[in-house]
Order: sequence, then structure tokens, then C-alpha cells
Amino acid sequence: MQQFLQKLTAAFLSLLTVLGLAAPQRPVAPELEPVDIPQPDYAALAAEEADWLWKQQLPNGAIAFYYRDNGEVTVNPYFSAFAAIALTAYDGSPKAGERIKRFIEWYFAHLNTKSGNIIPGTIYDYTVTMQNGEIVSEESTGKYDSTDSYSAFFLRLLWDYAERYGDVSLLKEHADEIRTVLNVIYATRVFGYTFAKPSDLHLYLMDNCEVYAGVCAAEKIGEAIGDTDMQKKAAKAADYYRAHFMKDWYRDGRFTYQKVIFGPFGLIDYDPLFSWDNFYPDAAAQVYPVLWDLVSPDSAQAKLVYENFCSSWKWESMEYVRSGAEVFYWGALALAGAKMGDTERVNTYLYYYGQRVNPGREYPLYCFDSAMVLMALITMMNAQG
Repeated sequence: MQQFLQKLTAAFLSLLTVLGLAAPQRPVAPELEPVDIPQPDYAALAAEEADWLWKQQLPNGAIAFYYRDNGEVTVNPYFSAFAAIALTAYDGSPKAGERIKRFIEWYFAHLNTKSGNIIPGTIYDYTVTMQNGEIVSEESTGKYDSTDSYSAFFLRLLWDYAERYGDVSLLKEHADEIRTVLNVIYATRVFGYTFAKPSDLHLYLMDNCEVYAGVCAAEKIGEAIGDTDMQKKAAKAADYYRAHFMKDWYRDGRFTYQKVIFGPFGLIDYDPLFSWDNFYPDAAAQVYPVLWDLVSPDSAQAKLVYENFCSSWKWESMEYVRSGAEVFYWGALALAGAKMGDTERVNTYLYYYGQRVNPGREYPLYCFDSAMVLMALITMMNAQG
């Protein structure tokens, strides 16, 4: 998914140019004045976030990148699936379960079938035209940013849904499609890891952390539906990550953020110009192993990586929201901080998030960022007991 934000940023900056607005650059960005951060009401903030996320769901069950009553809206299934994961974690009510199921059914109905060079089980992004809150048309873009991450998040959602709402029957009903989705991950797996998609042979840190979460979910799905082959194959894939990830990806206080295939000989690191001063993807990608439980937040490596990141970027005050990929709010950082037990920085982030985003909640807020913030709030509530 690393390419998506770069593309989206380019479009955003082009819009600024058309409007005659200059995007502020990091060296001249004003520093935020220090403030006394009040203790957040995590429950109240989570309720607000969940309410906004539910409003992104379209009449057909899809979850929009950013909803509007009129005009075109984008549905990116990767971001949508994570929004559904966050809402599932937040709300275990039968009503919520029905809404999540509607999104899952929409996803299954839009899976690609085998045609030409298309990998069956992949899914494209969609453009939906809205008029007064109703769907006028829905068109495939014929494109996706990745195949590995899209599939991984959907598998994770399927297990979270079944566990949260007690509905294993949905998994059994769609067992064939689930196997097909899982095979999408295996289709780009090489030397134990996945490259982003058939046309992009880079192996990204962010994607592979998400794939780990996906195959862990697939192992549980296989057990639940009685598919021993699925269970064993997914378990083997997850075990490979656990056995090899630190050795293959960790380097001197940081994680390699991308690799390339070196013929039949293996993989080589492909970030020789890594710099902690480059927010995305270099620095921001470093929190992903903790986000998806591939690395324990209590480990010495995770603590050192997190310390290096925090020393390089005052993410808690949104120092990075200035230019380039940093136009976004990066709620993933709040979730990483919550998992690391960094209450002070998380609380500071929530304060600045509230100042920047509320009450308008205009773009560049989008479903994925909001969902990450919701997951951070849930994590903080759980830590409180």
C-alpha cells in the first residue's frame, strides 16, 4: 500500500496548484505552541469516530473512502475493509453485525474471476456516483494498488466478524471464495514473503506485516470451517514470518521498508537512501510490525525502533502534517503509540487530531485514518480496564 499514498498525495498537490495554493514545505512550517493536554474521554471520542465511520457506508453496503451525498465517491476495498475491522472491534451489537455483513457480501460480490491475466479473488477499486444519497452508478476502475494487502485485510475482517458476532455460517457459505482470496496472497509469495502485485515486484514492509495478520486469520478460518488444508498452509506461512522476519527485515535499529527479488538467489534490501528525516515511507513504515503483532511491543527491537521514530518526528503533535504524504493525519501512529503503551504521546495526538479534524471532518480525513484512530481509542480503553 505504500504506492497509494504517494499517488493520492500527487493528486492532492495538483489540486492545490490548480487552486493557486502552495503546499507548505517542512523547513518553513510553523511550530505548534505548547499546550496543556487535557485527559481525553476515550469513550466519547470513540463514539464520535464510529458514528462518522458508519456514515461512510453506502446504500449497497460498500464503505466509501470519503462519503458525499452528491457526485463521485471512491471505494477502495483495502481501506474499507479496515474501517469494517475497526467498527467490528468497537460495536458488537446485532445491528452492527448486520451492517458489517452487508459490506462483506458487497466485497464477495465484487471479487474478480479468472479472465485473461487477472488473478481470481482480487478486487478492484470502484467509483460510485451519488445523487441525493442514492447510488446512480457503480463502475470498476479496473485497478488496485496491491493484491496482497487487499486480500490480507479482508481475511482479517472475515475472522473478526465471525468471532465478534458468532457467525461462522457466513464463512462456511463463502468457503470457496475465501480459499480464492487466500490464494491471491500465495500467488505473489516468494522466499516466504509477498510482493505487492503481479506488476510490482517490490516486497514492502507495510504490506508484509498486513499479510501476516491475514494468514493468521486464515489459519483460524480454516479451523472454524473444518478446512484442514487451509489451516495448515496458512499456519505454515504465519510460522515463516515468526521464524524469519526479524532476521530478514531488522537492521540496526530500524526495519527495511522494501526488498526486491534478486533472481533465484533470494531477496536484497532496496532502501540504501533510508533516512529518518524522510517521513514516508522510510520512517512511518517502521511502526507496522508492531501494528500487526508481528513484533512484540515489549521487545528490545520494537522499543528501539519506536524511540528512533519518536526522536525523529514529533508525531504526537502532527509535526508531519505539512507536505507530501504528510497531508494525511496518520492515525496508524496513534494506534502504534497505544500498542507501545505511550499514553502521553497518544493523548497529545488525540488533542491535535481533535483540533485539526473536528468539527468539519473534511478531506484529507478518510475512512482508513479515522478507523486507525478508533482502534487507538479502543486500545486505550482496554488498557484502562
